[in-house]
Amino acid sequence: MHIKTSRKTGPRTIVSKTLAEECAAKELTRRQMVQAVMLGTVGTWLGASGLVGCGTKTVVNGSSSSGEPGADAGGSATETKHLVGMGYDPSDRNVALEAALAETIGLGMIKAGESVYLRVNANSGDLYPYSTSPDTILAIGGMLRDIGVTDIRVGDRSFWGDTNTAGNLTKNGIAGAAKKIGTSAIAYDDNVDWVTLPAGSTPNWVDTVRLPEPVMTADHQIILSCVKTHFISEFTMALKIGLGLVHADDRKRDGNLKTHDTRVLYKQIAQINQAFTPSLVVMDGYSAIISGGPTKNDRPAGAPSSFTGGVAGKPKVFIVSTDRIAADVAGIAVLQTLSPEYEAIHDTKPFSNPQIKAAVAADLGISDASAFDLSGPTVPELETYLAKVTG
Repeated sequence: MHIKTSRKTGPRTIVSKTLAEECAAKELTRRQMVQAVMLGTVGTWLGASGLVGCGTKTVVNGSSSSGEPGADAGGSATETKHLVGMGYDPSDRNVALEAALAETIGLGMIKAGESVYLRVNANSGDLYPYSTSPDTILAIGGMLRDIGVTDIRVGDRSFWGDTNTAGNLTKNGIAGAAKKIGTSAIAYDDNVDWVTLPAGSTPNWVDTVRLPEPVMTADHQIILSCVKTHFISEFTMALKIGLGLVHADDRKRDGNLKTHDTRVLYKQIAQINQAFTPSLVVMDGYSAIISGGPTKNDRPAGAPSSFTGGVAGKPKVFIVSTDRIAADVAGIAVLQTLSPEYEAIHDTKPFSNPQIKAAVAADLGISDASAFDLSGPTVPELETYLAKVTG
């Protein structure tokens, strides 16, 4: 193992063949699971894993029919699951979350004793829906505890120019929620160890790119993203949230994210996402930022003079998938349904969006609308969302 350290004790920058092999092995396992879902063989994969059986289920015109009982939030029912699950409830966010989980494999791939990193969104101290909802952390954290997971990791680093991530995690409620599920919210700054990505794996990044060691060594990563427009990149959801894992010094380097040059930004997003495969995306669209973002002070181009800050909408949905591209195109469909016309999210169809096209080119998930498999029996706007993606 080659370890570089700037002082005698404390955090390290690790360049380790052994650690890289360990991360690669976990990455391969997660990727195989995602590919099984993409190929429509999730029931076979789960059966071989000894997790659940396999039955049949169909979705027709937004309603579901099945000869088997419905799945619980852990994905333990005997039925075929879908690539993307969407759940809705008019008054109870946990009911919407459980409905979305029930249409996918849910948390069925996670076993007692494994470690799980919850990828929260704490770009700022702004409250939900700008940051991950504490309620979502409590819900998913509680399910993990019920499974028997004791090593739950929560952490983020805010915008590279903001040096108060720890304060933001307190202000937006993430730190308090992490404490309630028996863990701590960690600011990924100079007090944690960092893993250097292999040379050549990030060709559109300048020089070294480092990711937090607690993230890279976790058995599972669950992305807890919000549904948000973004005044530069059009949207920030399951894919773009990965940028927050990069060491702040690497992000602010000239040629990287010091200026968000969209000519390379989408490739940079894709290359960071190639470094890890989440076991699950849980996208919280119960409330959503439908104009502005990522913070409450950001102003989109073309906004009217009356625009004074971010605009929140209430889709009252959750989107769950093992596939980041599939999750994001579903989120784009939600935003295109609710966002004002001046928002750039309307400029292209979901699979023609430049951020999605870069992710497809990097082989991060499904490649076109023909592979988009969405189930959401509880969602009144399901056909509208489907049309946005496949129409």
